[in-house]
Order: sequence, then structure tokens, then C-alpha cells
Amino acid sequence: EFVAILPDTDTEQAYMIGKKIRDRMEAISIEAPNGEKVKATVSIGISVYPDHGKDDKELFLIADNMMYKSKRAGKNRISSPNEDDIAQSFKIAGEKTQLVLNTLEKRNLVPYFQPIQNIASGGIEIYELLMRIQTDSDIITASEFIDVAESLGVIHKLDYILIEKAFEVIMEREYKGMLFINISPKALIIGEFIKNILTIAKKYKINTENIVLEITERDTVKNVTLLEKFVQELKFEGFKFAVDDFGSGFSSFHYVKRLPIDYIKIEGEFIRTLQKDSADIALIKSIVTLAKELKIKTVAEYVESAEILEEVRKVGVDYAQGYYIGKPKEDFLQEETTL
Repeated sequence: EFVAILPDTDTEQAYMIGKKIRDRMEAISIEAPNGEKVKATVSIGISVYPDHGKDDKELFLIADNMMYKSKRAGKNRISSPNEDDIAQSFKIAGEKTQLVLNTLEKRNLVPYFQPIQNIASGGIEIYELLMRIQTDSDIITASEFIDVAESLGVIHKLDYILIEKAFEVIMEREYKGMLFINISPKALIIGEFIKNILTIAKKYKINTENIVLEITERDTVKNVTLLEKFVQELKFEGFKFAVDDFGSGFSSFHYVKRLPIDYIKIEGEFIRTLQKDSADIALIKSIVTLAKELKIKTVAEYVESAEILEEVRKVGVDYAQGYYIGKPKEDFLQEETTL
């Protein structure tokens, strides 16, 4: 997604500029290796100050919703808002904000667990902890509310609730395996994080050596030195660390260089096209080679078939995660299983 800020431009002028962008995109054609022509479309949403919003957040909200309106209408379109669109955009944003605030009050988060398979043994040795919200009528996935929680500055509070509920399940089930937990780097450097997670772990008699804190680039930290200090403190307490979506950006390599990382989760887009793209195979081989040199274990995400599992086995990846291995569930297995 890209944003263009156009000074001194009204709705009609913005529409004309959007049309020029769309026309230019339509004129571009690339020849694929098999000789087929590849083209791209562009879906554009417009918002104008002060007609559609009084500040940057409102303008981004409206433009974003209009972009998705263009997608729903068939893509390769330009949409500007009417009064109903503006009202609907704020209604959706308000509902999501209220959902997050209600969740903090009611603590109605539900921990879900997705299995991760040891490729060599075929056993399920690890689970990843995923966040869900339980409403009266539905289970809502994190992707639907995570951005709102981050913008409200309360994502770390949701993390604490989720972690405590997951640790309670682990204690009840007497689960002795590893658990991956997604944590924003910014959450790690909140002063209270170490104290809080240690308190929760002690309360539920959790072996910290079985907990892998998974750092994602979703919320990067400029001061890596400060992050390094907190990671070292948590390593001292027994926690392990993983880098998620490895290969998707520069920060993931920077984290491996600066931080004591135990696991690398390879960017899922590389895995999805593994059977079709020789470049992806070369990239994954290079990541696996780097990881082995650094004594870091590798995890392939998006393993959706037996064929992809076999491919990641061939290139030397240690663990596999994806719907073929198992979908996220509220409960998880106590014993090791084999696929």
C-alpha cells in the first residue's frame, strides 16, 4: 500500500491524478519467463481535508476504507466518499475501539494454539500462542483488531491477559513442550514487561526455558541497544527468542546480528511459492545455511501441503508450521504426534 499527499488539491483534482496513475499502471506489461504477459491493477481511495476529516488519522481512515471499497467493487477503480461512506468508516473504527476496550475490561481473550512439527522426527514439539476475542456470537481473529489495539497503546495489556490465560492452560494440561509467544519489540522495552511476565510464569509454575518470545517487525524499535539490554535480561531468566518473518526486511537480519536469537521463522511468502520459484529455494537455502552457522533453529511457516513439507525437508529446515501441520485450536495435544 502506498499513500500520496497532494497539497492544494480538491476531490475532482485528486480523482484526475488517481486516473492518471491507473492509466499508467494499465499501460505497464511485463513478460513472464513462460512468455505470458503480466499486468497489475491499482485500487485507489481518496479523502480530502477538511471535507472528509479534521486530522491525519481521520483522513487516513477514510482513504483506507475507500481503497477497500474500490477492491470490493471489482478492483482497478477509484473511490471517493459520500456521507454514508464517512459515517460507516467512523462506525467501523468506533466499533473496533469499543471491542478492544471491552476486551480489556471483561478479559474475554481466548488463547489459541497452533502446532509446530519437528520435521526430522515428525513430532509436534512446539505450539504458537495466538490471540482471539470471544464475543457473544463469534470468535474474532487478531488481524481484525490488532492495529486498533496498537493505536490505542494497549496491545501490551492484551498480551498480558493472553499470556496469563495460556499459562493457566499449560499448568492445567501439564504441557511440558515449547510455546512461541508473539511480542512486539516495543512491548519488550516497557519497563514493567520483565517483571510482569516473570510474575505470571511463577504464578503458574512455568519453566521459562520452554517459552520462546517471538519478535515481529510489525513494530520496530529504533534503539536496538536498548532492546538488546532487555533481551539479555530475559535470556538470563531462561526465556528464548525467535525472529518472525525472517527475510521480509532489514530489521530481521539486524536482530540476528545483535540479539541472542534461538529460532528463525522464515517469511511465509518464500514458503508458499517454494515449488514454483527457484529464487525462493535459493533464498531459503541461504537462510538455513546462515542459521546453521549461528546455531539457530529454523521454522518454515505456511506449510499447507505434503509437497511443501517435503520441499522444506529437502532444504534442511528444522520445523514446519501451517494448516497442513495443524490449524490453531483452543486446546492442544499433551502428547507428541507424528505426521
